[in-house]
Amino acid sequence: MSRFFSTYFYDLVLARNSRISDGDVPLDARVAIYLVFPQHGLLGSHKEALRYLISCGYAPLVISNLPLSEPDRHELSQHCWKIIERPNYGYDFGGYRDGILFLREHLGRLEKLAILNDSTWFPIPGSQSWLKRAEDLNMPFVGAASNYGLDRVNVADYLSIRWRYSAEHKNFHYCSYALLISQPLLSAPSFQRYWKQLWISGSKGRTVRRGEIGLTQWVIRNGYAHDVTLSLNHLNTELAYLPDERVRLILERLIIPEDPRLLAIKKVVVAKATQAAADWRQHAENFILTAVARQGVSYALPEYTLNELGFQFLKKSPTWLNRESSDTTLEIASSLEGPFAETIVSEIKALRLKLT
Repeated sequence: MSRFFSTYFYDLVLARNSRISDGDVPLDARVAIYLVFPQHGLLGSHKEALRYLISCGYAPLVISNLPLSEPDRHELSQHCWKIIERPNYGYDFGGYRDGILFLREHLGRLEKLAILNDSTWFPIPGSQSWLKRAEDLNMPFVGAASNYGLDRVNVADYLSIRWRYSAEHKNFHYCSYALLISQPLLSAPSFQRYWKQLWISGSKGRTVRRGEIGLTQWVIRNGYAHDVTLSLNHLNTELAYLPDERVRLILERLIIPEDPRLLAIKKVVVAKATQAAADWRQHAENFILTAVARQGVSYALPEYTLNELGFQFLKKSPTWLNRESSDTTLEIASSLEGPFAETIVSEIKALRLKLT
């Protein structure tokens, strides 16, 4: 389907099947679009995320890319301002687009708009508040994490990696699972046009290129200040200062869900570290950096980001993509404390049933 016709077809035909419901939370100057794909119904982690957003002063606008049951819709309404149930077309960015177009008449008056989805567990127990940190940066556009700030690294050449992380790379982007947008960007007519004209389709690859990468690149091209709460600029230096036992554990708990060659080399590097080979630190640190460059920090490095940096997000998909990633995610989650930690562990165990 052509670029223009696919979006037109959605707006003219598919969007008619959307359903809008009221929630109990009043509209305020801060709104959070929270997109869910509730294959297994409304989960404890959904409610915890919404409670967190409300406690931070945000009125949640929930976008569901699947129809909700009546009991789930009723319970969800207690934790949000509005609910939009829509056809799952355009993936997350199709849902974000519906939410922002729904908010058009309010954008000029909003102070902040957070955009999040349920591809992560958050807020991780014991973490630092991402929203507070993002607000404190006082930028029109802030991400929780970023990808592609480095040239793509050849797996076999991991020892030669040179860490020069930069937003100047053509595919650099802020991860779309957590964004914070503020004035004057929100009230810019070009911002609304961007979303109205956004090409949405049934292709996930195109959605990432046009949506996730496209949005960040649009912000940069239009001269808006931007930043990230999880900075990777000095990751190489930060790793170098860690004690041996931490580097070993971070290496062992690297999550590599979809790169068999990288996973094979990891086993070799872990063996070097376990045997305390003379050059194991260089191999370990360079391999960790290579894994981040290829996989993205949100997937690869939760042992480091959660425990060293107080990051508030843990990706869900590694729990069903391969056994090792699933085991590591469960191990990391099991070290967390508190009632919500128990919820996360329970949900991981349920998701692990997808493993073949």
